[in-house]
Amino acid sequence: MSRLVPVAVLAWGVAVGAVAESGAAPDPSTYLYDVPAASAQPLSGQWLPQSGGGAALEEDQTGHRFQGCPVLVNDKIVAVVRRETAELDVYCRLAEGVRRAARLQPVCDGGTALKATSLAVKENSRTAAAIEVEFRSPRGETRRIAYTLGAGEPVVKTTAGPGVQKLRVHAPCRFAVLPDFFGDDILVDARAIPVPHAELPSENFLLHLMDRGETLLMTVSESRENDVGVSISSGEMVFSDIAYGKKPHIWVAILSGRGIWHEHAAALGDAGQTISLAWKMPFPALWRVDWTTVDGLTDSWEMMLQQPDGKYVIQGWFGQDESLGQRFGKEFGDRDWNKPGRRRWNPVLGGFAFPCWVDHDGRGYLQPLAARRYSEGGKVYNFAGPVLVYPLDRAKAAPLVTPVEKLTVVDLVRMTLGVGPCEYILDLEGQKRNARGVATCYARDVINAIYQRGTQLRERRAIEEQLDAAVAFITNVRERIDLYVKFGHETAAYLEEQKRFDPRHAALLDEWIELTGRLDQFFAESRERIHTPAYARQAAADFRRQLLAYTLQDAPQRCAAQMAVFTSLGGAQDGLVASCRMIVKTLRQRAGIAVAVQPELKGVATEIRARTQAILRNPTPYEAPRH
Repeated sequence: MSRLVPVAVLAWGVAVGAVAESGAAPDPSTYLYDVPAASAQPLSGQWLPQSGGGAALEEDQTGHRFQGCPVLVNDKIVAVVRRETAELDVYCRLAEGVRRAARLQPVCDGGTALKATSLAVKENSRTAAAIEVEFRSPRGETRRIAYTLGAGEPVVKTTAGPGVQKLRVHAPCRFAVLPDFFGDDILVDARAIPVPHAELPSENFLLHLMDRGETLLMTVSESRENDVGVSISSGEMVFSDIAYGKKPHIWVAILSGRGIWHEHAAALGDAGQTISLAWKMPFPALWRVDWTTVDGLTDSWEMMLQQPDGKYVIQGWFGQDESLGQRFGKEFGDRDWNKPGRRRWNPVLGGFAFPCWVDHDGRGYLQPLAARRYSEGGKVYNFAGPVLVYPLDRAKAAPLVTPVEKLTVVDLVRMTLGVGPCEYILDLEGQKRNARGVATCYARDVINAIYQRGTQLRERRAIEEQLDAAVAFITNVRERIDLYVKFGHETAAYLEEQKRFDPRHAALLDEWIELTGRLDQFFAESRERIHTPAYARQAAADFRRQLLAYTLQDAPQRCAAQMAVFTSLGGAQDGLVASCRMIVKTLRQRAGIAVAVQPELKGVATEIRARTQAILRNPTPYEAPRH
């Protein structure tokens, strides 16, 4: 017998209204309701589950026969099963009421004209509620899909039975983003896609940026075997098709609230100008900024955060500290790329003012890079077009710490996939820096200071250690450079082979081959300045022979001249390896973008993105992977 408890529902509804008025957090527990179809959709305003006669199922009741629509509820999500069609309407719960974020449709046999035949409660507890829908595919075959909502989570988990190929996510938006944790994001602007149907690279994550900055919807899939199909109409991405592949789960997660993402349109004339955004950071986080460049690419940065004392900080990936001292141990000192007043340096851009930040009041600012010599690596740093801001990861630099109740994109990845699979897909091992020794400029400063003090005889061991560390650093960076050059040769050969196999794409593949060829070009141009590790070892041997026991008055000057050999070599290497990385990142992004309008390039583009991720793993310190 069905056990419906309208009294409990009424009490729960009153409680929800009370907490809404008081501002207290609503109950995160999950509840399952049977709501008359007429009152279940569409939802709006301060809708409550008991509206129109809905009733709650008692906890652990699983044998209920639904008279209306199953509705799954927690403090963040209301999910309505449209019982006649096997679809699910997902609403986010806001202070002002519920708002639909997406309609989810299983795709079978290439279609979505599905007829639901039965509903079954798979779980009904205060920690999770799940409904399985059995339905007929367009060919009349029996298929199943389950929808699960967990306590306190802004996530709906879908589990596909055999024969369900895709999940169609109706979440209309102009902008979508494929986050990239090794290079730059791919920012998809529906207004820039000239075809009604497009393919996006087969990645595990896709962001729909919706509702003028108030809703960020993220799909997370276990599989990346198939590309993401999108439908474009009137400059809007109407829906995305996410493939299940050989894995049964796709999650749909929602971050909602004012300012959860922001758009700004940048113009070429803005270069060097300070722009105050009509956006205030809703909570401390590592906010990613995706700039559009004039060549149609995306350049991804993370906003600096200004602490109450006025100092700017930027957090490394996944909570890693950005300072060189923290990254390489105390022997590296407390050097940092961040300088006062947002000044920063890297080997490709040189010195520049960091172009995106949040001040101590939480207000966002942009200062597009001035167009000067930022063309190394095949990318032109002329920002023009949409600029998007969204919360990528948690901030952990006290006092700017993300509140425990606030979530970011990386949180959603961990919440859906679990810690182990999350670390595998994000390749946390590949994010770690590849460092040996110490930078040549640090070794120079330590040794020069010893000679300035005149204590070289007493501190001979320290000098020897710094010389060895500088040679180790030079050797390590040169090994990375050689790997990039090898990558260039192998990738160019692969692309030449693909061009012979399918000449239709020769023009595009020639562009990629030319871009890859810059690795060889830059290496040839730098060969005389970077020398070899053997040259560095000989320079260290010369220093030991000539200066270790040298104490005459000109010792500091001779020491400085000899150490300049190391810094000249190290600086040339740093610039080259950073430029190599920029080339590979650009190739990676171009391959991803190409699939959108030329899906027949999927195989080649997927291979290029796999190759680029492999070479981008474990960068050396000055490859400027994070600007």
